Amino acid sequence: MKLYTASETRKIDSLAIKEKDISGYTLMQIAAEFSLDVILREFSPLDELIIFCSKGKNSGDGFLLGSYAKEFGLQVTIVMSNSASELKGVSKKAFLEMKESKVKVITTKSVGKLKVSNNAVIVDALIGTGLKGILRKNIKDSILAINQLGIKSPVVSLDIPSGVNPDTGSVNDVCVFADITATFVANKRGCFTSVGKKVSGEIIYSELDIPSKIFSNVASTSSLISHDDKLDKVVYREQDSHKGHFGHVVVIGGDTGLGGAGILASKAAVYSGAGLTSLATRPNHVSASLVSCPEVMVIGVNSGQDLEQYLLKPNVIAIGPGLGQSAWSEQMVQRVFWEAEKRDVAVIMDADALNLLSKLKLSSKLPRKLILTPHPGEAARLLNTDVATIESDRFTAAAKIQRKFNATVVLKGSGSIVCYKTNNIQKWGLCDAGNPGMATGGMGDVLTGVIAGLLAQGLSLKDATEAGVDLHAKAADLASLEVGEAGLTPSDVIEELRIILKYE
Repeated sequence: MKLYTASETRKIDSLAIKEKDISGYTLMQIAAEFSLDVILREFSPLDELIIFCSKGKNSGDGFLLGSYAKEFGLQVTIVMSNSASELKGVSKKAFLEMKESKVKVITTKSVGKLKVSNNAVIVDALIGTGLKGILRKNIKDSILAINQLGIKSPVVSLDIPSGVNPDTGSVNDVCVFADITATFVANKRGCFTSVGKKVSGEIIYSELDIPSKIFSNVASTSSLISHDDKLDKVVYREQDSHKGHFGHVVVIGGDTGLGGAGILASKAAVYSGAGLTSLATRPNHVSASLVSCPEVMVIGVNSGQDLEQYLLKPNVIAIGPGLGQSAWSEQMVQRVFWEAEKRDVAVIMDADALNLLSKLKLSSKLPRKLILTPHPGEAARLLNTDVATIESDRFTAAAKIQRKFNATVVLKGSGSIVCYKTNNIQKWGLCDAGNPGMATGGMGDVLTGVIAGLLAQGLSLKDATEAGVDLHAKAADLASLEVGEAGLTPSDVIEELRIILKYE
């Protein structure tokens, strides 16, 4: 599914009006009808709508929604954050149509006097994709009023929760917390990552009868990712297959006291279908690895020189889980870079390997086939900035890392982002799976192993990364159904990988 920025959405809207010979007001009517259908379908019994509006086109949708809801027999109250005298164009036309329906209109200051029924739905039609800069006080007050009413009544946002940046998903001040977002024309990418993902609730979409050819005329650089169309090489195997057909992963990590991370990553590679998996770790972690997963060929290494012979055969090297930042860790990274340059082997870097990438200043010796999987803190170190800057625009942050290191990048977090370059154009894939139970140590190590396992089996850098991110998140969702989110472990996720692959 393609995702769009606010400007891309406006282009689609404009082309629809121009090419389909349809008015902006007609699109507004269809959007209002769709929104009412969503509300009636999702909330029953229902007898009241309280719709918050301002002065833009998003509020025009809200005015018409109020008019149609009143005609349907619902009690409707429009809460105005702006004076009606400020309305222009189609929004003013929609307001006048709503007034003809005798819908009750009050101001935000009067919300406290409302007697809200037990079967009411609160509707946010304040801003939509028109957010610019800092919120005005009247809009902020309306958002706070919506959230207060939302404690007892469900909230539906039209197009996007007000206060959320449609392009980045970030929030500068306050925003509406929606239970459902009824979005139209195009899916806004800001609803699928960062704070936007948290506050959008269930997203229900309508293209408003805009022909598909119009969408094809507006290039989108973002889309939701899925493993569904990428795993044929993994799940469909020839009868005469042998382990050599499915690649060899070597995981390098597990400095003293950090052995579990490397074990998790290597086990995840096995459970993702890699033909052979090796783990190079500190010698004192060898026994634990054999007990955890005897299928992994574990070796103890004390130096980069010890590691050299084990880098000759694998077609994928994953380095970083539990690696640490000691002299031993630095030797591991330097040896991997030397081997990757000589043999053009694919390399995945995670955790402390990313921190060492910044520390050792190895940008001039980067592997040609490189995947980086930072969380926001590691991303901040890679770009010499802070976490707040990374989270304010995750798309730009991922793009900067991709450009700086010429790599396929996973910026982990709520709504993980994959950034890659194809035909010299940067693109982003977003993951809409996953849950808060994944916020625990070791989850990233499992992701590294999953991507490595898929990459070893012949998937491209981009396909292995996107499929790995999606498979990992959906395995976590499946595990959470069985054990819940609190206490969900990386080992739980590993156990579900094969279940998903089985039914692929």
